[in-house]
Amino acid sequence: MNLPNLTRIVDTYIPIRQPNRDAYLDQLRQEVVPSIRKLQKDGLLSWFSFLIHGPDMLGGREPLNSSRWYIHLRLEPESTIDVEEFITKLPQHFCNPVRKTLREIGGLQDSVLHNEDWAYAWKIHGEASEWVVLLLESHRDSAIPLQQLVQFLHFITNPIMLGNRCLCIPAGFLPF
Repeated sequence: MNLPNLTRIVDTYIPIRQPNRDAYLDQLRQEVVPSIRKLQKDGLLSWFSFLIHGPDMLGGREPLNSSRWYIHLRLEPESTIDVEEFITKLPQHFCNPVRKTLREIGGLQDSVLHNEDWAYAWKIHGEASEWVVLLLESHRDSAIPLQQLVQFLHFITNPIMLGNRCLCIPAGFLPF
């Protein structure tokens, strides 16, 4: 994945239907993966990333008192595609897309990034999202066992010497 152009980002989201892992992974398989792959195949998408966020991260596009969770997507159109035109080509289930300039990523320090350039951090975030897509594409449509997911995460944590096991908290999220 190339460095994203942080001034050409489309910010959009999809409400999570059921807040449990298996249903969420199925939703990614049905609504995110095919849409991302189609945008890429059509030569429209240069870079993407996604995370699970609450309404507070959606810039006022959903009520802040909502208890829903969202698949929060950031997309960069290919350089030959106008951002506003790209927005018109997004799937209908990508809610309230808006143009956005990305800046820092909370919890990270730009002073340790190459050239203090946030694009390098966003690139890695995009590659992590691509890794999730590849993980889903490489497994059958049935649920991926938790231990299988943890072992794949081990392939990230081990080479950077964060121990020989990946910490897994299956009951939910720990806020940072």
